[in-house]
Amino acid sequence: MTPPPGLPEYTARAQTVLRHLWSRLLTGILIAVPLIVTFWVLSLAYSFIAKISEPLWNTLDVKNVPALNFFTTLILLIALGFMAQHVLGRRIIDRTESALMRVPLIAPLYGAVKQVLDSFRMMGSNAQTKRVVYLEYPSPGSLLIGFVTGQYLEPRLRQQYTLVFLPMAPNPLAGFVVAVPAERIIECSLTFEEATKLIVSGGLVVPPSAASGEPPMAG
Repeated sequence: MTPPPGLPEYTARAQTVLRHLWSRLLTGILIAVPLIVTFWVLSLAYSFIAKISEPLWNTLDVKNVPALNFFTTLILLIALGFMAQHVLGRRIIDRTESALMRVPLIAPLYGAVKQVLDSFRMMGSNAQTKRVVYLEYPSPGSLLIGFVTGQYLEPRLRQQYTLVFLPMAPNPLAGFVVAVPAERIIECSLTFEEATKLIVSGGLVVPPSAASGEPPMAG
């Protein structure tokens, strides 16, 4: 059966339009998803922070206003931060933490959360930790990205070791620590922030200098 005149041309044009629409749809999704996720996380954070101080205003028989609860919680957190910077406040906090660590059900959860937050804070502030390096693994020429966390001397082996934290994608807080002889460390040109984005994105977010494909400048 012979197709009607002009049908192949119409079909090809329709396929072209559909391809363009599909391309635009994918582009829209790539733009919208980060925005949606960001606003969703911010919304969850706002609701969580607002609910912390909600019982306080309920006790005072004040009408529940999310904005009031939110800013009240922020003020309380700032006050807690000031409290932690003073000797008396630090003692109160330490004794409270000691009491919590003696409660069987609370101690494991509180200790784990506090350890994760302390590790994250140290990674963001410690100049040594911000040193990004490569380790050759699992085969020659393959490189793992890691963060230097310290150095120590092993007396039995009479060897100086560099401690490297190797994060796992997409969670940079999970990973393992390896002790590596200093001569096996390969210096990396990525900054701490660039390396973290690279790990969190699973390699999708590549620093502009690396994505350009230009060889590093000598010297």
